[in-house]
Amino acid sequence: MVFDGERAIGHNTDWTGFAESFARGLPDAPTRRVVQLGAGGAGAAVAHALLTMGADTLTVVDADPARATALAAELETRFGTGRARPAVQADLAELLAGADGLAHATPTGMARHPGLPLPASLLRPGLWVADIVYRPLETELLRQARALGCRTLDGGGMVVFQAAHAFRLFTGRVPDTERMLTHLTDLVAD
Repeated sequence: MVFDGERAIGHNTDWTGFAESFARGLPDAPTRRVVQLGAGGAGAAVAHALLTMGADTLTVVDADPARATALAAELETRFGTGRARPAVQADLAELLAGADGLAHATPTGMARHPGLPLPASLLRPGLWVADIVYRPLETELLRQARALGCRTLDGGGMVVFQAAHAFRLFTGRVPDTERMLTHLTDLVAD
C-alpha cells in the first residue's frame, strides 16, 4: 500500500513480479493453453499475470475444487468469458496433453513440503513449466521437467521482481534486480 496524502493505493506486485520473471525467463513461450495448479493468493496473482500477458485459455486446478471454480469465475469477470475455467485433478492428464505450459502455484516442492504436485509421468517435452517456489530454486518438479526436455522457470524471479516493484513503489528508487537475483541465489543455497 502506498499513501498519496490521505489516500491509500493498493498494489499487487506478485502478478507484476511473475510477469517480469516470465518475460525474461520464457520470453517466447506459447501461451495458448495454460494449466495452473493452485488457486490461492499467489495462484490468483499468477493467473492474473498469465491472462494479462495474453494466455488464451487458463485452466485452474486446485485441491479444493470450489476454490478453483471461484478463481476461474473471478478471472472470467475480469478478462472475458472463455479465458479461464476450473478443472479437477483427475483431468490433469488430458489437460496437460494439450497444454503449452504448466504454472505451479502451490506449496508443494518447498523445503518444508517436498515432493511433486502431480505425477511426473504427466510432464512431456515441449511443455514449459513455471514454478513459484523459490526455496529451493531447484524443485523436484523443475528437476523432473528439465530432465524431460521442458523449458523451466524457477520462482526466484517472481520473488525478486515482486520485491523490486514494491521497493520502487515505496521509495521511488529503482533497485538493481541483477544484484538481487544473485543475492537470492546465495541466500536460498543455505
